[in-house]
Amino acid sequence: MRRVIALITDFGLRDPYVGMMKGVIAALCPEAEVIDLTHGVPKYNVVLGAHILKISQRYFPEGTVFVGVIDPGVGSERRAVIIKSRRFWYVGPDNGLFIPAALEDGVETAWVIKREVAGIPSDIETFHGRDIFSPAAARLVCGADVNALGTPIKVEELVRIDSLPRKPEVVGEGAVSVGVIYFDDFGNALLDSSLKDIEELLGVTYGSAIEVSAGGRRFVGKLVKSFSHVSPGELSLYVGSYGLLEIARYMGSARELLGDVGRVVLRRLE
Repeated sequence: MRRVIALITDFGLRDPYVGMMKGVIAALCPEAEVIDLTHGVPKYNVVLGAHILKISQRYFPEGTVFVGVIDPGVGSERRAVIIKSRRFWYVGPDNGLFIPAALEDGVETAWVIKREVAGIPSDIETFHGRDIFSPAAARLVCGADVNALGTPIKVEELVRIDSLPRKPEVVGEGAVSVGVIYFDDFGNALLDSSLKDIEELLGVTYGSAIEVSAGGRRFVGKLVKSFSHVSPGELSLYVGSYGLLEIARYMGSARELLGDVGRVVLRRLE
Protein backbone atom coordinates (compact mmCIF):
# COMPACT_ATOMS: atom_id res chain seq x y z
CA MET A 1 0.00 0.00 0.00
CA ARG A 2 1.35 3.42 -0.97
CA ARG A 3 1.80 5.88 1.89
CA VAL A 4 1.19 9.25 0.29
CA ILE A 5 1.29 12.63 2.02
CA ALA A 6 0.34 15.68 -0.06
CA LEU A 7 1.29 19.20 1.04
CA ILE A 8 -0.59 22.43 0.31
CA THR A 9 0.66 25.69 1.85
CA ASP A 10 1.01 29.41 1.28
CA PHE A 11 4.72 29.30 2.18
CA GLY A 12 6.26 29.71 -1.26
CA LEU A 13 9.64 28.09 -1.87
CA ARG A 14 12.17 30.79 -0.97
CA ASP A 15 12.26 29.99 2.75
CA PRO A 16 13.12 26.65 4.41
CA TYR A 17 9.62 25.98 5.78
CA VAL A 18 8.57 23.33 3.26
CA GLY A 19 11.91 21.57 3.55
CA MET A 20 11.60 21.41 7.33
CA MET A 21 8.16 19.83 7.06
CA LYS A 22 9.48 17.23 4.64
CA GLY A 23 12.42 16.57 6.94
CA VAL A 24 10.11 15.83 9.86
CA ILE A 25 8.06 13.46 7.71
CA ALA A 26 11.18 11.68 6.43
CA ALA A 27 12.51 11.24 9.98
CA LEU A 28 9.28 9.78 11.35
CA CYS A 29 8.09 7.81 8.32
CA PRO A 30 10.92 7.25 5.80
CA GLU A 31 8.69 5.20 3.52
CA ALA A 32 6.18 8.02 3.05
CA GLU A 33 5.89 9.45 -0.45
CA VAL A 34 5.53 13.23 -0.23
CA ILE A 35 3.86 15.13 -3.07
CA ASP A 36 3.82 18.92 -3.29
CA LEU A 37 0.32 19.89 -4.38
CA THR A 38 1.25 23.57 -4.21
CA HIS A 39 3.05 26.04 -1.99
CA GLY A 40 1.84 29.00 -4.01
CA VAL A 41 -1.57 29.64 -2.49
CA PRO A 42 -1.86 33.43 -2.06
CA LYS A 43 -0.94 34.37 1.50
CA TYR A 44 -3.70 33.71 4.06
CA ASN A 45 -6.25 32.86 1.35
CA VAL A 46 -7.99 29.95 3.07
CA VAL A 47 -10.97 30.05 0.68
CA LEU A 48 -8.84 29.60 -2.43
CA GLY A 49 -6.67 26.99 -0.73
CA ALA A 50 -9.80 25.04 0.15
CA HIS A 51 -10.99 25.22 -3.45
CA ILE A 52 -7.64 24.05 -4.82
CA LEU A 53 -7.70 21.08 -2.47
CA LYS A 54 -11.28 20.21 -3.39
CA ILE A 55 -10.65 20.17 -7.14
CA SER A 56 -7.27 18.39 -6.83
CA GLN A 57 -7.93 15.50 -4.47
CA ARG A 58 -9.66 13.39 -7.12
CA TYR A 59 -6.29 12.88 -8.82
CA PHE A 60 -4.68 11.32 -5.74
CA PRO A 61 -4.70 7.68 -4.63
CA GLU A 62 -7.12 6.55 -1.97
CA GLY A 63 -5.68 6.89 1.52
CA THR A 64 -3.69 10.06 0.74
CA VAL A 65 -3.10 12.27 3.80
CA PHE A 66 -3.41 15.95 2.87
CA VAL A 67 -1.46 18.34 5.10
CA GLY A 68 -2.64 21.91 4.74
CA VAL A 69 -0.94 25.02 6.12
CA ILE A 70 -2.80 28.16 5.13
CA ASP A 71 -3.06 29.19 8.72
CA PRO A 72 -3.38 32.88 9.64
CA GLY A 73 -4.64 31.82 13.08
CA VAL A 74 -1.50 29.89 14.07
CA GLY A 75 -0.72 30.25 17.76
CA SER A 76 -4.29 31.24 18.64
CA GLU A 77 -7.06 29.14 20.16
CA ARG A 78 -7.87 27.54 16.80
CA ARG A 79 -7.63 23.76 16.97
CA ALA A 80 -5.32 21.38 15.12
CA VAL A 81 -7.40 18.58 13.61
CA ILE A 82 -7.41 15.31 11.72
CA ILE A 83 -10.40 14.74 9.45
CA LYS A 84 -11.38 11.48 7.75
CA SER A 85 -13.51 11.37 4.61
CA ARG A 86 -14.53 8.35 2.58
CA ARG A 87 -11.20 8.08 0.74
CA PHE A 88 -8.83 10.62 2.28
CA TRP A 89 -7.36 12.11 5.44
CA TYR A 90 -6.74 15.78 6.19
CA VAL A 91 -4.36 17.19 8.81
CA GLY A 92 -4.05 20.86 9.69
CA PRO A 93 -5.83 23.84 11.23
CA ASP A 94 -9.52 23.87 12.05
CA ASN A 95 -10.21 26.98 9.96
CA GLY A 96 -12.37 25.55 7.17
CA LEU A 97 -9.49 24.71 4.83
CA PHE A 98 -10.49 21.05 4.51
CA ILE A 99 -14.26 21.27 4.70
CA PRO A 100 -15.17 21.69 0.99
CA ALA A 101 -12.93 18.76 0.04
CA ALA A 102 -14.04 16.55 2.90
CA LEU A 103 -17.73 17.23 2.25
CA GLU A 104 -17.35 16.49 -1.45
CA ASP A 105 -15.70 13.14 -0.70
CA GLY A 106 -18.08 12.30 2.13
CA VAL A 107 -16.78 13.44 5.51
CA GLU A 108 -16.93 10.79 8.21
CA THR A 109 -15.13 11.64 11.45
CA ALA A 110 -12.75 14.17 13.03
CA TRP A 111 -10.27 14.44 15.89
CA VAL A 112 -8.50 17.26 17.74
CA ILE A 113 -4.79 16.48 17.62
CA LYS A 114 -3.03 15.71 20.90
CA ARG A 115 0.13 17.75 20.48
CA GLU A 116 1.99 15.91 23.24
CA VAL A 117 1.44 12.61 21.43
CA ALA A 118 1.36 13.48 17.73
CA GLY A 119 3.76 16.44 17.56
CA ILE A 120 7.47 16.93 18.07
CA PRO A 121 9.06 18.85 20.98
CA SER A 122 9.03 22.60 20.36
CA ASP A 123 8.50 25.81 22.32
CA ILE A 124 7.59 27.71 19.14
CA GLU A 125 3.94 28.64 18.50
CA THR A 126 4.33 29.99 14.97
CA PHE A 127 5.12 26.83 12.99
CA HIS A 128 2.48 24.20 13.60
CA GLY A 129 3.05 22.89 10.08
CA ARG A 130 6.43 21.56 11.17
CA ASP A 131 5.77 20.87 14.85
CA ILE A 132 2.22 19.40 14.82
CA PHE A 133 0.72 18.78 11.38
CA SER A 134 3.67 17.10 9.63
CA PRO A 135 4.52 14.72 12.49
CA ALA A 136 0.86 13.86 12.99
CA ALA A 137 0.51 13.05 9.28
CA ALA A 138 3.73 11.02 9.28
CA ARG A 139 2.63 8.96 12.28
CA LEU A 140 -0.82 8.46 10.75
CA VAL A 141 0.42 7.32 7.36
CA CYS A 142 2.90 4.96 9.00
CA GLY A 143 0.15 3.17 10.90
CA ALA A 144 -0.43 4.95 14.20
CA ASP A 145 -3.88 4.63 15.72
CA VAL A 146 -5.71 7.88 15.00
CA ASN A 147 -7.49 7.61 18.35
CA ALA A 148 -4.10 7.76 20.04
CA LEU A 149 -3.14 10.84 18.02
CA GLY A 150 -6.32 12.78 18.71
CA THR A 151 -9.56 13.16 20.63
CA PRO A 152 -12.75 12.53 18.61
CA ILE A 153 -15.09 15.47 17.99
CA LYS A 154 -18.32 15.83 16.07
CA VAL A 155 -17.93 16.79 12.43
CA GLU A 156 -20.56 19.47 13.00
CA GLU A 157 -18.15 21.24 15.36
CA LEU A 158 -15.58 21.89 12.62
CA VAL A 159 -15.21 25.46 11.37
CA ARG A 160 -16.95 26.17 8.05
CA ILE A 161 -16.04 28.76 5.41
CA ASP A 162 -17.64 30.40 2.41
CA SER A 163 -16.69 28.08 -0.44
CA LEU A 164 -16.25 28.65 -4.18
CA PRO A 165 -17.85 29.32 -6.57
CA ARG A 166 -19.90 32.26 -5.30
CA LYS A 167 -23.10 33.57 -6.80
CA PRO A 168 -22.51 36.73 -8.89
CA GLU A 169 -24.22 39.94 -7.80
CA VAL A 170 -26.78 41.20 -10.31
CA VAL A 171 -26.15 44.94 -10.83
CA GLY A 172 -28.45 45.68 -13.75
CA GLU A 173 -30.13 44.28 -16.81
CA GLY A 174 -27.70 41.80 -18.32
CA ALA A 175 -24.90 42.75 -15.89
CA VAL A 176 -23.27 41.09 -12.88
CA SER A 177 -20.48 41.95 -10.48
CA VAL A 178 -17.99 39.17 -9.71
CA GLY A 179 -14.98 38.98 -7.43
CA VAL A 180 -11.38 38.67 -8.58
CA ILE A 181 -9.73 36.14 -6.27
CA TYR A 182 -6.21 36.74 -7.53
CA PHE A 183 -4.03 37.11 -10.62
CA ASP A 184 -1.78 34.20 -11.54
CA ASP A 185 1.79 34.44 -12.86
CA PHE A 186 0.49 34.86 -16.42
CA GLY A 187 -1.58 37.84 -15.35
CA ASN A 188 -4.84 35.94 -15.75
CA ALA A 189 -7.67 37.02 -13.44
CA LEU A 190 -9.22 34.16 -11.50
CA LEU A 191 -12.87 34.98 -10.78
CA ASP A 192 -15.01 33.61 -7.96
CA SER A 193 -17.91 32.58 -10.22
CA SER A 194 -18.79 29.58 -12.34
CA LEU A 195 -19.49 29.50 -16.06
CA LYS A 196 -22.96 28.09 -15.37
CA ASP A 197 -24.00 31.11 -13.29
CA ILE A 198 -22.64 33.58 -15.84
CA GLU A 199 -24.43 31.81 -18.68
CA GLU A 200 -27.72 31.80 -16.79
CA LEU A 201 -27.59 35.35 -15.44
CA LEU A 202 -26.27 37.03 -18.58
CA GLY A 203 -27.90 34.81 -21.17
CA VAL A 204 -24.58 34.18 -22.95
CA THR A 205 -22.92 31.16 -24.49
CA TYR A 206 -19.62 30.33 -26.14
CA GLY A 207 -18.79 32.94 -28.74
CA SER A 208 -20.74 35.72 -27.00
CA ALA A 209 -19.14 39.14 -26.60
CA ILE A 210 -18.97 40.39 -22.99
CA GLU A 211 -18.06 43.85 -21.74
CA VAL A 212 -15.62 43.80 -18.83
CA SER A 213 -15.63 46.91 -16.62
CA ALA A 214 -12.76 47.39 -14.19
CA GLY A 215 -11.52 50.48 -12.40
CA GLY A 216 -13.75 52.79 -14.42
CA ARG A 217 -12.56 51.41 -17.75
CA ARG A 218 -14.35 49.14 -20.19
CA PHE A 219 -13.03 46.36 -22.38
CA VAL A 220 -14.59 43.77 -24.65
CA GLY A 221 -13.90 40.08 -24.33
CA LYS A 222 -15.27 36.89 -25.79
CA LEU A 223 -16.55 33.81 -23.96
CA VAL A 224 -14.52 30.92 -25.37
CA LYS A 225 -13.34 27.41 -24.61
CA SER A 226 -9.65 28.11 -25.22
CA PHE A 227 -7.19 30.85 -26.13
CA SER A 228 -7.07 29.72 -29.74
CA HIS A 229 -10.48 31.31 -30.32
CA VAL A 230 -9.17 34.87 -29.91
CA SER A 231 -6.29 36.80 -31.44
CA PRO A 232 -3.14 37.83 -29.56
CA GLY A 233 -3.84 40.80 -27.32
CA GLU A 234 -7.60 40.16 -27.12
CA LEU A 235 -9.48 39.39 -23.91
CA SER A 236 -11.04 35.99 -23.40
CA LEU A 237 -13.31 34.60 -20.69
CA TYR A 238 -13.05 30.85 -20.20
CA VAL A 239 -13.13 28.06 -17.62
CA GLY A 240 -9.61 27.55 -16.27
CA SER A 241 -7.97 24.66 -14.46
CA TYR A 242 -9.55 25.80 -11.16
CA GLY A 243 -13.00 25.07 -12.59
CA LEU A 244 -13.87 28.77 -12.28
CA LEU A 245 -14.27 31.55 -14.81
CA GLU A 246 -11.07 33.40 -15.70
CA ILE A 247 -10.17 36.45 -17.76
CA ALA A 248 -7.03 36.34 -19.86
CA ARG A 249 -5.34 38.51 -22.44
CA TYR A 250 -4.00 36.13 -25.05
CA MET A 251 -0.20 36.37 -25.21
CA GLY A 252 -0.37 39.22 -22.72
CA SER A 253 -1.45 40.12 -19.20
CA ALA A 254 -5.03 40.81 -18.18
CA ARG A 255 -3.66 42.25 -14.96
CA GLU A 256 -1.79 44.97 -16.82
CA LEU A 257 -4.97 45.82 -18.71
CA LEU A 258 -7.50 45.65 -15.87
CA GLY A 259 -5.30 46.78 -13.00
CA ASP A 260 -5.22 45.24 -9.53
CA VAL A 261 -8.97 45.27 -9.08
CA GLY A 262 -10.97 43.26 -6.54
CA ARG A 263 -14.14 43.07 -8.63
CA VAL A 264 -15.22 43.41 -12.25
CA VAL A 265 -18.59 43.94 -13.87
CA LEU A 266 -19.54 41.66 -16.74
CA ARG A 267 -22.22 42.86 -19.15
CA ARG A 268 -23.79 41.07 -22.07
CA LEU A 269 -23.30 42.83 -25.38
CA GLU A 270 -26.13 42.51 -27.86
